[in-house]
Amino acid sequence: MSSKLIAAAALVATAATLATVAAAGPVAARQRVAIQLTEHSSVLTPLTAGAIKPDSVVPTFCCWSTRHIMRDGQAIDIENPQMTLTGKRGTLVVRNRIEWVDLPDGWAVMTGTWRVINGTGAYAGLSGGGRGAAVLPANGGGKSRFEGFLTAK
Repeated sequence: MSSKLIAAAALVATAATLATVAAAGPVAARQRVAIQLTEHSSVLTPLTAGAIKPDSVVPTFCCWSTRHIMRDGQAIDIENPQMTLTGKRGTLVVRNRIEWVDLPDGWAVMTGTWRVINGTGAYAGLSGGGRGAAVLPANGGGKSRFEGFLTAK
């Protein structure tokens, strides 16, 4: 194959690659975040650099159903609460899918997932989600932590 033909083929391949990358547009940066809820304070914290800044939030929950299942002999309560986090920077609304398992002495543990459904202020136009876990002592006052990624739509 002549050197001109090889050079032309390389140029065509490079042009096709550049055109594909240009057509894809900019890639939105994913920012890793944590949402920590406790009895006395709740915060949304960025774990990587990006547009989301730390914010103290007040969580409220509504609009869910509960179903009870047995998985491999263990009783599990599956719930899907909507969690609204209201902070100084805006409001973030997420939908959870959580599974509660009872422990001895009235304790319970939870694992699950969350995904963004709406936002205002600094949280407007975000998408994303992640995973969460919680512990609920018998006397109340549980702690939970949700981690995941947020991306501008």
